[in-house]
Parts: sequence; C-alpha cells; structure tokens
Amino acid sequence: MKINLLLIIIFLSIVIYAEINYETGIVGATRLNGEGCICHNLNFNDSVNVWVEGPDSIFIGDTSSYKIYLSGGSAVKGGFNVATMFGTLKSVDNTSYINSKELTHTSPLEFIGDTIFWNFNYIASDSEGIDTIYSVANSTNGDGNPQVGDKWNFGENFVVNILEEIVPVELTSFVAVQIEHNIVLSWSTAGETNNTGFEVQHAVGTDSFSEIGFVKGRGSSSENNTYSFTGIVTKSGFYRFRLKQVDYDGNFKYSDIINLDVVVTDFSLKQNFPNPFNPSTSIQYTISSKQFITLNVYDVLGNEITTLVNENKPAGNYEVEFLNTDKLTSGIYVYELKAGSFKESKKMLLIK
Repeated sequence: MKINLLLIIIFLSIVIYAEINYETGIVGATRLNGEGCICHNLNFNDSVNVWVEGPDSIFIGDTSSYKIYLSGGSAVKGGFNVATMFGTLKSVDNTSYINSKELTHTSPLEFIGDTIFWNFNYIASDSEGIDTIYSVANSTNGDGNPQVGDKWNFGENFVVNILEEIVPVELTSFVAVQIEHNIVLSWSTAGETNNTGFEVQHAVGTDSFSEIGFVKGRGSSSENNTYSFTGIVTKSGFYRFRLKQVDYDGNFKYSDIINLDVVVTDFSLKQNFPNPFNPSTSIQYTISSKQFITLNVYDVLGNEITTLVNENKPAGNYEVEFLNTDKLTSGIYVYELKAGSFKESKKMLLIK
C-alpha cells in the first residue's frame, strides 16, 4: 500500500509539473545533477540526438566558443540545458541565459531543417585538470504543453582538458608578404625553451585553419632567432596565417593571426637570367592549375629552335635551363609559354 501511494504521489507531481509552460527553459536537468527533461516525458528517447562541439583542450582561465546541437524527435521546437563541473558558462546572444551557473534557452528555438544549435562560451577553471560539459535537450511538437509525444535525450559528456599554459617561446615579430605566386612568412623570437618547432597554418576566407608546413625550432636558446617559410598560392583571396608553436612535451600555443589580401594571376613567365647569356640561361614560369604546357624557343624569323617543355604539369613554380650547344649564332631569340588559352613570350640575347 505504501508503494502504491508513493507511485500516485509521483504521478500527480508529474501531471502538475507538466501543466507548467516553461518557455524560458529550466536548469538542473543534466546528468550532473538531474534526471533529464522529465516534464516532457519520463524516459529519454534515442531518436533525439544531442551533442556539444568545441575545443577539447583549453588553457587555464581561457575562453573558448562551443555549440550544443539538437536533432531528431518531433523537430518543431527545441530547448536545452548545459552544465559544467568546474568551468564557467556564458551566453553569447539572446537565445540563452544563465540560471544558477547553468545555461538554458530563453525561449524554445524553432527548427529550420533537421538540426538546430545554440552558441555559448566556456571559461576554463583556474587549475589544471579535467572538466566535463553536461548537456540535455528536448525536441517537442511546439504546442507549449509538455506531453508524452515530446522527446528528449542526454548528450554525451564532453570532456575538456584544462592545460597549464607554458610559453617556451617569445615571438617578437610575424609578417607575411606576397612575392608573385609565393607567400613568404617571416618571424623572429627572443629566446626559446624546449621549442620543437612551428606548425605553419593558413585559412582562406572563412575556412578553417589547416597545416601547410612545419619549421624546426632551435630547442633552447637565449639568442634572437629568425625563421621563414615560403608557400605557393594558386588563387586570389583573403588569407589568414598563424603559427602553432609546439614544445618538447607536446604543449602548444598559437600566435596572433595575420591577414593578407592575395592577388594571383593564372600564369606568369619571367625574364630569363642571366640575360645576355652564354652558354646557358634559366627560364622560370608559374602555373596555378594543372595544364598541358609547351615552352618553345624561336629565332627572330619564327623558326622553332627547340622545345623545352611539352607535357602536363601540376600547379607550381618551375625553372628550366636553355643551353646553347654552339650551334646558335649571337643574336636575339624568343621563348614562348603556352597553357590553354594563355600565351606569353619574351626575348633573350645570346652573345658569343
């Protein structure tokens, strides 16, 4: 009889609770300290998918951006609750707010498509260790009345490593310049400790950063050191560059981001060097996409002397040598580059 009475009390509590319209969301529903969105339904439902995305490592006291995603369920409107063990949560817009140090929605968010998300910031604690971000979200039919048809689920616990920031390298300068189809990055340091090296990263427009090279560091040094990296660019755009400095223990730190507007022509043909020449000279050219290339040498009457290149080439910078085998007389000669509809020629002078 006592068990039946307890079940009746729980059932009545749930019914009364379900009549309350929580437009501004509630907290205390995650696995940290709650039992889920039981005002909508007693049990979680695997048709609802909830997950958090963001950095899994962050330095002590730093702030990083995160998102909580929701898909599945009734998919008309959705709400959420996020909590953390040690860190601090911050809302970043009017779609969410903080209540008792936890984050929840200000009003249910309407689905547009099959997935919705909320942005938030996470501020790491002031001590090294491991923290956990807990999440739960509900996907409802949007009528404002919690009922059995509404569905919810917990998100997988998101573990964050809180790292002690070690700054083994003091970066004193970092610049980027464009030289024709090349980007030259230069930077300097004032003293280094256990510096493995620098992972060079770039991003075009709003794309994510990706690695384009690695430059070995000096280890431990009290002297000023300079570094450089050259990379080819094949298209115009707004480029962002940064360095990921890595020490011997695997800890790393990002440099400030520097920007560069890059303008790239599809093809280019440089003046030969040396010019005048005898007996040989170097001819350089650049192509920005894979093309069938021909590079021919002619006399001033248009007679073909030799073919230096006649093949498919991937994008890149190239250099080819033209060598006089004592068959040519002194005078002006013409070299011509063809790539698709592109054609350019330049003159060179042979002196014997």
